[in-house]
Amino acid sequence: MATDKPGWTRRPIVKTPEAAVPDRTSLDPASAYLEQLGPGSRRTMREALDKLADWASQGRCGLQDLPWHLLRLEHTAALRTRLCGAVAPATANNTMAALRGVLKQCARQGLISDDDYRRITDLPPIRGESPRRSNSLAPADYERIARACAADTSPSGARDAALLALLRSSSLRRAEAVALDLADYDLRQGTLRLRSANRAEAGPLVVAPPARRALELWIQIRGREAGPLFNPVNKGGRIERRRLSEQAIYIACQKRASEAGLPPTSPEDLRRAHAGA
Repeated sequence: MATDKPGWTRRPIVKTPEAAVPDRTSLDPASAYLEQLGPGSRRTMREALDKLADWASQGRCGLQDLPWHLLRLEHTAALRTRLCGAVAPATANNTMAALRGVLKQCARQGLISDDDYRRITDLPPIRGESPRRSNSLAPADYERIARACAADTSPSGARDAALLALLRSSSLRRAEAVALDLADYDLRQGTLRLRSANRAEAGPLVVAPPARRALELWIQIRGREAGPLFNPVNKGGRIERRRLSEQAIYIACQKRASEAGLPPTSPEDLRRAHAGA
């Protein structure tokens, strides 16, 4: 356990993956916490815990591997401080709620005492304004983003072009985009079947021609194998056969906006651009 406060983000909390591994005969604390949540909340909190585990271990552990019971107040306080500078207060507080949930499971499993739990979670709520305001995205700005995607000849360029085109032209939410499977797209009709309670009775969504062209180019590169419509692409350019996360969509927006020389842009900015068109 690294206990130095300055520079803790440069050294992992866990020195070796084998250090003080919890009893694997039961669910690990993070999985036990997530099992209590509904499907929508589970996905959001899983991404939050993945972020915390990555920060706490300097990328060495995932949420199921990190020995959460080794966290102490200096670590939870440092995670809180990092969240303050990285995300909006509401998101930061939700992430801290997930952390408290996992640590509560550690106490229930006897990995820490109730007193330890109270001590390491005794932190004030995060207050203040969002670190970023909404960005007004003009049509010309979106064209610059589209050109940035086209300039990337790797599979991630085609994926991001299709993904961001759908977010803008069809006003998709991140959760709707990541839930799409290849089978949800009707290639002949150019329509999408969305799995959203808000659109359950709206019928298939007709994809606008520019977004349709980008989507079908991505499908050609992706292949017709069943599974998620949008996949992660690793650093070597290989398409992974798993579902893209909501956080990955946010990162894609930020990356392509930066490449286009624009201010930080979120998926919500793209949706608002469609609403204001």
